[in-house]
Amino acid sequence: MKTIAWQDLKVEGEAYKRAMLSFDRMESEPYEPDSVFKDAAYDWPGDWEGRTILALVLLAQATHREPKHLAEIMSRLPGRLNDKGFFGPVYPAGTIDEQQLSGNSWFLRSMCEYHLWKKDAFSLSVIGSITEHLLLPASGYYIDYPVLPEQRVFEGEAIGELQKEKVGAWRLSTDIGCAFIMLDGATQAFQILKRPELGMLIDEMIEKFMTIDLAGLSFQTHATLSATRGLLRHYETTCNDALLRKAEDVFRLYMKEGMTETYANYNWFGRPDWTESCAVVDSFMVAVTLWKHTGKQELLDAAHHIYFNGMGYGQRPNGGFGCDVCTGAHDEMTIAPKSEGMFEAFWCCTMRGGEGLSRSVEYSYYLEEGRIVVPFYSDSVGRFGMESGGEIVINQRSAYPYEGYVQLEVTESSHAEPVTLKLYVPGWTDLSAVRLTVNGETRAAVVEDGFVAVTQPLDAGTTIELSFPIGLRVTSALGENSMKDVHSYRHGVLLLGVDGADSLQAHVDNGTAIEPLGYGVYRIADDTERILTPINDLIDKPLADAITNRKQVLFRA
Repeated sequence: MKTIAWQDLKVEGEAYKRAMLSFDRMESEPYEPDSVFKDAAYDWPGDWEGRTILALVLLAQATHREPKHLAEIMSRLPGRLNDKGFFGPVYPAGTIDEQQLSGNSWFLRSMCEYHLWKKDAFSLSVIGSITEHLLLPASGYYIDYPVLPEQRVFEGEAIGELQKEKVGAWRLSTDIGCAFIMLDGATQAFQILKRPELGMLIDEMIEKFMTIDLAGLSFQTHATLSATRGLLRHYETTCNDALLRKAEDVFRLYMKEGMTETYANYNWFGRPDWTESCAVVDSFMVAVTLWKHTGKQELLDAAHHIYFNGMGYGQRPNGGFGCDVCTGAHDEMTIAPKSEGMFEAFWCCTMRGGEGLSRSVEYSYYLEEGRIVVPFYSDSVGRFGMESGGEIVINQRSAYPYEGYVQLEVTESSHAEPVTLKLYVPGWTDLSAVRLTVNGETRAAVVEDGFVAVTQPLDAGTTIELSFPIGLRVTSALGENSMKDVHSYRHGVLLLGVDGADSLQAHVDNGTAIEPLGYGVYRIADDTERILTPINDLIDKPLADAITNRKQVLFRA
């Protein structure tokens, strides 16, 4: 199952709005050519530059908008690399800096995506240089990556720092496990270069990663999930089922022990100090990729919850992304920015948001052996080249996630054979109330593995409509480390909260009357008349209000 090409997809609606807002932010200070390159003393070589280029490359394809500064950044790039073709110092043999590996992984990813887009010689040469001079010299050292608690420093700020003392060959970071972020870059480079020596190093990295007690060592969840995306990519390359099983196990652990009640993350396992949108983006991409390979509906449902809540609140009105409190842990019943200084994590999360929002566009449609699969809903136009010949163009209009309604109209078709179209139905809706019509005629709406399927010729003018009920839901706490005596309110997939300090620690009985006002907004009918609104409305608030925004999202009866 594969997504359709960027050039065959045009997305509108909220997905487009969020992506364009991110694009605007990525073309402002501090991502302009004069400021994007960090000096030699920067402790995360290649990180800033790589994340920026990666975001611009993907946003450009997702939105069909020409990047303002990308050409200039690329023209200056050769003069900013060391003489071996990567960022940071060239260490003598026997010294491995995990922050350098992590930062250059994002740079490597940016060059891989740039090359897949432009097919140019320069980015290909950089991929080769990083592989030859930074990655391969790490061979034989990953197997000895320090994983004993006494070897690590369990204190860190929002920007990780190197420990003072080396442990063996390793210069280690307070972002525990960030060396394994390089699994993401290395596995994509391997798909392009196909170098056997790189494949052997990847095997070594994976072998070590599979033996680590991630929760016990308090691995950074961003590093964990980026490594998991590397596992999934290498599974797609090698078809090794053990990699898929491990990725599922890791994601299950993350949802159980590393995720907040708002579908964001604990920055480290066992240390719910703040969230990091980088990891939230990772979790969204992992959830979708796992669903793609397993077909398990609960994974696609999780992806929807992560996108509309964790990423939805994490994006700021200026288009950037930031860090929030860990809702559900330490008796925290609210969702709020962690602090004014962490309101926007412009040094990492804002750039990673660019890939996350681009992928949310890319994931709009899939083709699977002649079937068209629609796992996400947004106003869009998709063009599908069918394996047996001909093309189909579909115009989608949807009110999701506020209403359970989607309409697909075939506007062009040169494909005469019947086609199976699969439409997502959330696991939390009333399946008995799902309705399907084709050209105005009712069809049986049989839901299987989270989808309704309809098979017929998709001639021009064919219209398919799907509806399912979305209303108020009450759910108990999800995470193993969360409070157990609380509940939350949701409008379908959308987590709801009450704005303002006056609402903090308020009690709402399950039997309290709650009146729908439309568009996911509800009034709690008690003596204070509080209003429940979706937490993903943060980008619609004035910047000053967003910085101080606090919603109560967990309630005691």
